[in-house]
Amino acid sequence: MQQRLDTLVRLLTLYAAAEEMHLAELQRMTVAVHESQQAIKVEREVARSARVDIREALLVGDRMSRTMAETQQEAAASRRRVMELIHARRKELSDAAMEQYVASRLRREQIKRVFDDVAARTEIEERRRLQAASDDRFLARKRWTEAREKTRIDR
Repeated sequence: MQQRLDTLVRLLTLYAAAEEMHLAELQRMTVAVHESQQAIKVEREVARSARVDIREALLVGDRMSRTMAETQQEAAASRRRVMELIHARRKELSDAAMEQYVASRLRREQIKRVFDDVAARTEIEERRRLQAASDDRFLARKRWTEAREKTRIDR
């Protein structure tokens, strides 16, 4: 039983390492999703700023500034669309990493329960074995004492 327990300890250690690896991947993917969200916010802000510049250029009649601001707005919108695609892909990868982490955690918890059950059974068996040995010693001593007493009475 101890050999099985040792095997389960090694297996539990392996599953814990795999869980940590999957957690690290999930954290990396979460950071990537957050970065893409931030990039989208930046592009929205650039586009908003460009719209303000377009209005100001229209008010003062500066055609060159308006054209530059429109170009800047279109570029920001284009970059935002690309970033939204990247964000969607990163979100998918993050969701997959979450599923993988949860599955890994469940596997480790299952192995932990098996380990705990085997450890408990091993402990119970060890207690029974020790109790049986103690009982055997007690009975042997009792018989020895009875035999000695009987021998003394017979003499």
